[in-house]
Amino acid sequence: MARFWDSILTRRETLRLGSLSLAGYYFLPLAAPRQVRAAARIQPRGTARFCIFVMLDGGPSHVDAFDLKEGKWTPPDFDIREVAPGVKWPCSLYPRLAASLDKVALLRSVAAWDAVHGRAQYYVQAAHPLNLALAREIPPLGAVAAMECAAGRKATDTLPPYVAMNVTQSQAGLLNSGFLPAAYSPFHINTATNLEAFSPAAEEMTDFERRWELLKRFDDRLRSDSSLAAKAYRDYHAHYEGAFRLMSDPRAKQIFRIPPEDHKRYGASLTGDACVLARNLVVADAGTRFLFLQQNGWDHHRDIYEQRNHYRLSRELDAALASLIEDLHAAQRPDGRRLLDETMIVCMGEFGRTPGEVTALKGRDHYQHAFTVLMAGGGVQGGRILGKTDDLGAKIIDPGWSARRSIYMEDIATTVYSALGIDWTKKIETTPSGREFNYIEPFAAQGILANREITELW
Repeated sequence: MARFWDSILTRRETLRLGSLSLAGYYFLPLAAPRQVRAAARIQPRGTARFCIFVMLDGGPSHVDAFDLKEGKWTPPDFDIREVAPGVKWPCSLYPRLAASLDKVALLRSVAAWDAVHGRAQYYVQAAHPLNLALAREIPPLGAVAAMECAAGRKATDTLPPYVAMNVTQSQAGLLNSGFLPAAYSPFHINTATNLEAFSPAAEEMTDFERRWELLKRFDDRLRSDSSLAAKAYRDYHAHYEGAFRLMSDPRAKQIFRIPPEDHKRYGASLTGDACVLARNLVVADAGTRFLFLQQNGWDHHRDIYEQRNHYRLSRELDAALASLIEDLHAAQRPDGRRLLDETMIVCMGEFGRTPGEVTALKGRDHYQHAFTVLMAGGGVQGGRILGKTDDLGAKIIDPGWSARRSIYMEDIATTVYSALGIDWTKKIETTPSGREFNYIEPFAAQGILANREITELW
C-alpha cells in the first residue's frame, strides 16, 4: 500500500487540513516531522561527477518516438521493430539509439504540471513552479549544482561550472543564477557561431593579455571599491574574470574544437556540435560539471510527419545522443573508470504531444499527462523501462516505481542531485525576498509532492 506521503495533496486539501484549527495544529504533525525525517535519512548516491541535460524544446511526440504507439496514423516508413522485449522502436528515426538501449533507461510514466511552453520550460530548468514574484530569484538546477560543486574545484579548473548551449528559442529563456552569485550562472554557447573566439591564437595572446591589464586598470574602482558592493558589480567582475581564465587556458583550443569527422558522426547539426562540446568538456575535466543542451523546434502542431519536422529532428537527436553515449562509454580515466559511469545524461522535453490520431492540421498539440524521459550514465542501469502507458500513450497505467504515481520534474531533479552527491533536502534562508529556497520545493504546481529519488534507475 502506498504511504500517505506518496499521494499528492491539492492546495484545497492542504487548506482543508490546515483549517482544522486556527493555528493549523493538526497539519503541523504532517509537515514538520516529514521534513525532519527526510533530512535525517538522506544519503545522496554520488555516482556522477557530471550531468548533461538535453532539453528538447517544444515537447516531442512520445508516441512517435520513445513510447511508440502504432495506429492508422503511423507512417509506414518508420520501420518499426521490436528491439527488446516489449520495446517497439522507429528504427528509421533512431537506429543508433536502438543499438545503445542496453545503456539507456526509459522513463515512460512521466507527467508535467503544465502544458504551456514558457511555464513548463521554466519548470524543467528550475524544478520549481513559475511564480512571477520570485521568478528572478529562483536559481536553476545547473546553478545549484555549480554552487554545490564549487568546494571541489581544483586550482586548474578554469572553465565555468555551468555551461549551456543553443538556448536560443526557449519561451522561458535561459535562467540565470537567480539570487546565487553570478559565478554560478550558465556560460552560454551558441554552436552556430565561431567557436574560435573562445581561444585566441598563440600570436594574439600578448595583445590579449595587454588589453586585459589595461581594462583592469581602467575600471579598478568598480572592482575594488567597497562602497560599490551591489550584486551587479560583483557579477560583472565574476564574468570578466571567468572569461579571461577560460580564454587563457591552453586547453580551450582543443575543448572548443569540433573536428570534421566528429561533426559528421554526431549528425552535422547544431545539436550534434553541442554534444561534441559536451563530450570535450567532460573529457577535459576542467571545472564544468553541469551542461544544459537544447535542441530547438519540437513544437509540431502541424505537419508533424513532414521530413523537415519530426523526421529531421529525430535523426539529428539520434546521431548526437548515440555518439555522445558511445564516446563517453569508450573513454576512460587513467584509473580505468569509464566517463559514462561518472556522467548522468537526461534527455526530455517539457511535455508530450496529444496521442492517437493527428489533428486536422496534421500535427499534435501539447499533452502533459504522459511522456517519456531518457536517462543514461552516472550509475543508471541501462536496458530498463520504468512505467507503462495505455495502448494510445494517453494514460499512465503502471507508474513502474516505488512511489506508485507519475514521475514529475521534482523527482527527476532529486535523482540528478542525488547522483551528483547533493543533499536535495537543503534549503537556503537568506534570499532577497526572505522566503526560504528549497532545493526541491515541497509545494509543487498543484499540491504537496512527496518527491523522491527514482531508486529503480539504480
